[in-house]
Amino acid sequence: MRVATDPMLLFPAVAALATGLAFALWRRNRGVAVMSAVLSVFSALLILGERAARASHANIRVDLLVTIPAVSVAALTIGLLTVRRPPAAARVFAAALAFVGGVSSASFAWFTVRTGIEGANITRTFDEGYRLYWEETIRCQGNLARRFGTIDRASEPCRGNLVVASRSAGSYPFTRAILNDAGEFYLLFSPAGGQERIWGLDSIDSDRPAAQLATASNGVLSGDGFKNGQSVHVELRSTGPGRCEAKVVRGGRTEELDLTQAGVPPCAVPPNPPVRLVGAWGAAEAQANSPQTKRLAQIWLWDMDGSARGLFAGTLATIGTNVPFLFARRLEGKRRAENEWDLRVVERDGVENSQAFTFTLAGGHARVAGSSLLFGPTGEMLLDPQEIVSHPRIALAPVSDRDRFARYFDSVFFNLNLPWTVK
Repeated sequence: MRVATDPMLLFPAVAALATGLAFALWRRNRGVAVMSAVLSVFSALLILGERAARASHANIRVDLLVTIPAVSVAALTIGLLTVRRPPAAARVFAAALAFVGGVSSASFAWFTVRTGIEGANITRTFDEGYRLYWEETIRCQGNLARRFGTIDRASEPCRGNLVVASRSAGSYPFTRAILNDAGEFYLLFSPAGGQERIWGLDSIDSDRPAAQLATASNGVLSGDGFKNGQSVHVELRSTGPGRCEAKVVRGGRTEELDLTQAGVPPCAVPPNPPVRLVGAWGAAEAQANSPQTKRLAQIWLWDMDGSARGLFAGTLATIGTNVPFLFARRLEGKRRAENEWDLRVVERDGVENSQAFTFTLAGGHARVAGSSLLFGPTGEMLLDPQEIVSHPRIALAPVSDRDRFARYFDSVFFNLNLPWTVK
C-alpha cells in the first residue's frame, strides 16, 4: 500500500520528541508529561510493529491508515498545547513535535484526497470500459459470436440472443439471455444505462456461462451449472415463434423469464480502416537453466499511420501450473520501417519506463529485442503468429474509428486479466 508518510521516519521522530517533552515537563506539568510519555510508548510499539511487518514482507498495511493519522494528530495536538509553556527545552520539543505532526497530518490529508480522486477516476474508467465493450459486443453478429461463441442455430426459438420481455415478481433483474450452439447459457444484467454484463461476480471466471444445456426427450432445453457459489438449474421451452420461457433455479429460488429473440445486424468490414491490426504473436519458451519453467511473451499490435499501440502479456511460470492473474500491459511506439516498430511499455499514469524494445516482422515470425525484463537474459525472443492467452475484449477492439479505438484501448484494456495455464 502506498502511504504519504514513511512510518519509520514518523514514529521514531515522534517517540524521541515526545520522550524529550515528557522529561522537560515532568515536574512543571505532570498531566501533559504523562500524555507525552504515553505517545512515546505508543510510537515505540508501532516502530516494533513496522519492523516486524517489513521483515515478513507484508504488502497490505491497512493498519497504517489508522496509526499514521492517529500519531500525527496526537503529536500536533500535544505540541500546540505546550509550545508556549516553560521551560525553554519544553518549548523546543513541543515546537518540533507540532511541526512533525502538522507536516505528517497535511501529507496524509493530501494523500487521502488524491486517493479519492484516483479511485473516482478508476471507477469512471471501468464504467466506460464496460459500456464500450458491450456496445461492440451487441453491434453485430460477428462480435456477438466472438464473445459468446457461435450462434448459427438462432432459427430455433430458444437459441441465440434472447431479450427479457417480462419476469416473475421478485426475480433478479436479468435483461438478456444468450444460448450458443454449444449449449452454453449466459445470463446478463444491466447495472447502468448503455451496458450489460454477464451475471456473476467480477472475478477471473466472471465470463463463464451460468449453465450447460442440452435438449431433453420432451424437447425442453435443460441443464445445470455453478455460479456465484451456488448451483444453477435452467429450463427453456418455446412459447411461440421467436418466444421462449426460461425457468432459472438458483439458491433454492425459482425465477421465470419471458424471452424474445432479437436480431443483430451483420458486421460491416471497412475497406481501409484507420486502425490496422498488425496481428498477434506469442511464444512460451522453456528456460535453458530450468526446463520446467517457461517464459511467456504475447504481443498484440495495432498501427495508425505509423504510430503504434499494443498489448504485452508475459511472465515466468512452471509447467503444469495455472497463473490466475496475468495483467496485460500497454505498449506505445512508432513504426521505424515497413515491418519494424520501436515500442515501449507505458505505465498506468502514462509514464514511460526502461522496458523498450524493437518489434520486427520477418519470415512469418516476429522478433523482439531490447528488454531483458520482458524477454529474458538475452533480451530477445522469436514469436509465432498465435495467441497463447487471449480475451474477447481484444478481438472486439474497434478499428473503424480511431478516436473510439483510443477510448476502447484506454478503458476496456485497463487491468485486462489473461489467465494462463502453462503446458
